[in-house]
Amino acid sequence: MFAEIINGVGSVCFALLAGMGLLALYKLNARQIRKHQNSMEFYLFKISRVTGQSEYDVFCKSAEDWPVASVPKTKIDADFKDYLNRAVVPPYVNHFVRENKHHIDELHLPRF
Repeated sequence: MFAEIINGVGSVCFALLAGMGLLALYKLNARQIRKHQNSMEFYLFKISRVTGQSEYDVFCKSAEDWPVASVPKTKIDADFKDYLNRAVVPPYVNHFVRENKHHIDELHLPRF
């Protein structure tokens, strides 16, 4: 009888600790998201999540809208590879995000 009570209390304590741990992870994740919300990587991630397109597609769309000169596909591919390897964002993508930043800020990022 006493052992069953101890096991029950142990189960409740474990459930409470697990719940507290999950809550702490959720708050940490939310804090990290808020911390990086203004980074170019976050904006590219948000655009791709909301539109259902890949970040590569965002690069291609940015190149289409680039007012300075046309960007060849080989340059887009090289720039995207550079972005993946070293997080270097080319000027045409920076321009696209800056021009659309106020619209992107209004978009709701889906949880899943």
